[in-house]
Amino acid sequence: MRSVANQWLREVLLTLYRRSTATRAEIMAETGLHASSVSQAMRPLLRNGTILKVGDLESNGAGRPREVFNLNPDAAYFISVDLEAQRIRFALLNFVGDIRYRWEEATGWDERLEVNKVFHGIRMVLRNLDSRQLSRVLAVGISYPGMLDDQGRLTAFNLGLHDFPLLSELREKASAHRMDHLPVFIEPDRHSAVVAERWLGRARGYQNGLLLFVERGIGIGLFLDGKPVEGWRNMAGEIGHLMIEPGAEDLCGCGKRGCLEAIASSPSMIRQYLESTGQPSSNLSAFRITDVFEKARQGDPAASHVVERAGKAIGLALSYAINLLNPQIVVLGGDLTSADDLFLPRIEREINQNGVPQLTRGIEIAVSALGLDMRLKGAGALAFRKSLADPALLRKMCSPVSLARGSVLPAT
Repeated sequence: MRSVANQWLREVLLTLYRRSTATRAEIMAETGLHASSVSQAMRPLLRNGTILKVGDLESNGAGRPREVFNLNPDAAYFISVDLEAQRIRFALLNFVGDIRYRWEEATGWDERLEVNKVFHGIRMVLRNLDSRQLSRVLAVGISYPGMLDDQGRLTAFNLGLHDFPLLSELREKASAHRMDHLPVFIEPDRHSAVVAERWLGRARGYQNGLLLFVERGIGIGLFLDGKPVEGWRNMAGEIGHLMIEPGAEDLCGCGKRGCLEAIASSPSMIRQYLESTGQPSSNLSAFRITDVFEKARQGDPAASHVVERAGKAIGLALSYAINLLNPQIVVLGGDLTSADDLFLPRIEREINQNGVPQLTRGIEIAVSALGLDMRLKGAGALAFRKSLADPALLRKMCSPVSLARGSVLPAT
């Protein structure tokens, strides 16, 4: 019976996380649970402060006003880690997915991952919490790029990693940093990003969608018929290594030439700009992709050419994906969120020219509302999902809340 009751708790908590607020009737509709099951699950959650009543809606008929509930932001906290960007990014997320604190650890474009930096960053996020807040930190979610094999070895060409023993390194360093008590969950960045966009971002309410993000690498996340697509060995979405310009000289980290990532990733765009302006490649780490974008806005010929080529490559790759997968919405993320004025027209042009009209007509091409926080929020959602599935973490999540609402330090 306890396992059944725990499942009811999970369903209610997951619904409130995804919807932000909900009435009992909305929880019943989304979960398929009977009214008695919802009431039985909500009773201890309300008593312990895990969920809160936040208002009333007018009744649809002659009945009583409908109560509205949400999660108590201080009922639990999660640490999220994004390994994709040039700087490893960390955040403390509260129970409703809001980022309350940030930290970054610098890495170079060509620098290999140092797992010690991961745990140092986690410590920096935790250092400002008092003992009550620390007791509500449940887990760590890590969003990683590339492909992880059955032995936990990571290959991420854009990070210069091949068969890097990520899982064993995480376990070893967690012990060395005396953080064994904090569960660590990992997931490909394209999958965690999809969850974040579906639950918290522009793709909310859609059943079929595609998310493309461009930063240090390029990948896509997919959800079809409402379900994330992970693929065999959890490696679906490596669109960055699609041969987009056969015969091109651009060398990709995977060893091939003409890959989408070799043409349109952020470091590749910077490299092309430096080459076309006669600047040494050693300037790569000192140059920002936003510098290229701003020069393109100002009419700089070299920057404009780089943006035109990258936009064409991205749009062509997306037209292939749309023809194959038939999404309702395509969400652009990563560094494209700061350059939608430059890329959206080019991407839409290529999709319209190369896509099947019956598949592209009416499709929405949007920029992520989560910006660069997409994977941080996705990693936090991963930690939330995994904590729901763990009976011990679920009990901790639903234990009485003693923190005053809003007591965590403000987001920075």
